[in-house]
Amino acid sequence: MIISNILEVQQATLYRDDVQIFMDINFELRAGQHALIKGQNGSGKTSLLRAICGFSELTKGDIKWNKMPIDDIDSVFQEDIAYLGHKNGLINEISVSDNLKMNPNIADLSQLSDLVEGLNLIESIDKPVEFLSSGQAKKVALVSLILSNRMLWIMDEPYANLDDISKEYLTLRILDHCKNNGMVITTSNQGNMVNQSKLEIIMEQ
Repeated sequence: MIISNILEVQQATLYRDDVQIFMDINFELRAGQHALIKGQNGSGKTSLLRAICGFSELTKGDIKWNKMPIDDIDSVFQEDIAYLGHKNGLINEISVSDNLKMNPNIADLSQLSDLVEGLNLIESIDKPVEFLSSGQAKKVALVSLILSNRMLWIMDEPYANLDDISKEYLTLRILDHCKNNGMVITTSNQGNMVNQSKLEIIMEQ
């Protein structure tokens, strides 16, 4: 029997030094769905993503993957998620190509040519990352995420610093991932870039 994956965020609350970051966040994300976490800068979007990934502990509440608390199945859960935060996680001194080839989370490079073309990285593939613009480096990090073949993509402001063509291409990849029963969580302070988003979580500042 095929298990339909589900992520549950239940009464998620976070305080830091007695300052409330967010409170009572509740939602369920199922296979094939995209959740958009919306809110202004400082509303706790990044902190919520990091808690969902298991990088930080909630003050109150639970995060469950397939009905199990992620704290109990940390290694299993980490194998199912791909996270892209504000830092791209790239090695600046080596080329884009070498970054991708050396990434331990990438086992299959068969889609690389399509991604490089779709994100207009053809002229950047042999350049050291340190010579790329912030938008180009973001694209490389997105290629790494997509090639990870993980079930759940978690991306913090993925459209930031991207040109319009790359934004459209990323939207198509997100939709394609969901059509194949993948799951996506993104944040934005600019509204919904993916019109087919089934879930919207509003973070109050």
